[in-house]
Amino acid sequence: MLGIERNINGSCSVKLNFRLYEGKFIQRLNRFLAEIDINGQKVLAHLPNSGRMLTVLFPNCRVFLVKKESAKRKSKYTMFAVQHNDISIIVDTRFANKITRTLIENKVFTPFRKYRVVKENVLINSSRIDFLLERNGRKFYLEVKSVSYVVNGIAMFPDAPTLRGRKHLKTLMKCLKEKFEAGVLFTVQRPDAKIVKPCYEIDLEFSNLLKDAYEKGLKIFTQMLVFKPPNKVQAYISVPKFSFQP
Repeated sequence: MLGIERNINGSCSVKLNFRLYEGKFIQRLNRFLAEIDINGQKVLAHLPNSGRMLTVLFPNCRVFLVKKESAKRKSKYTMFAVQHNDISIIVDTRFANKITRTLIENKVFTPFRKYRVVKENVLINSSRIDFLLERNGRKFYLEVKSVSYVVNGIAMFPDAPTLRGRKHLKTLMKCLKEKFEAGVLFTVQRPDAKIVKPCYEIDLEFSNLLKDAYEKGLKIFTQMLVFKPPNKVQAYISVPKFSFQP
């Protein structure tokens, strides 16, 4: 369970309930595996992020790792965050869901203050949606998208073509057609974004689907998660602003 402290400026500070180890990033070996230097020793670390991460991973950048030893794993570490040019970036996409649930359950995620979490990873029409929420018997399907791609203060999603993301949008549109409520939450995992928008250049189909879904009633939400080493994350609700402007 993550502990939450509410701040005067409307943000929340979340204290992490797991220990982090520090190292330096050497290279990405494949989509989900990286080589890390910890005190001069090379180790393997699981990278829970399938994106291209072109504005995230740089040689010798500071890395924060969770230790998870298992005979079934190639690596005994999992990457949680990196820090480059004093900008901390959470690279674990699963953490966005974990903190979102915590904020909703503690009634601090303002748009969902009156909702409760019914279920996670909900199967609908052969697709999995992150959350099923409920308010006064009304169902709300919420998909969370983790955003780490930022250029000149503009956060964009996706940073690689996403068949899965397109499928999620089509599923949410079916939910809307069946008179349920539905939405997408874009979670910006770093502090240097002033706006978030679809990445038309990388996935035009996803971007157009998102606009179409929005015009049909899909709700779009944002939040910003700022990692504060060694063990805190600051959460800002409805920040940064979302825009469809190309």
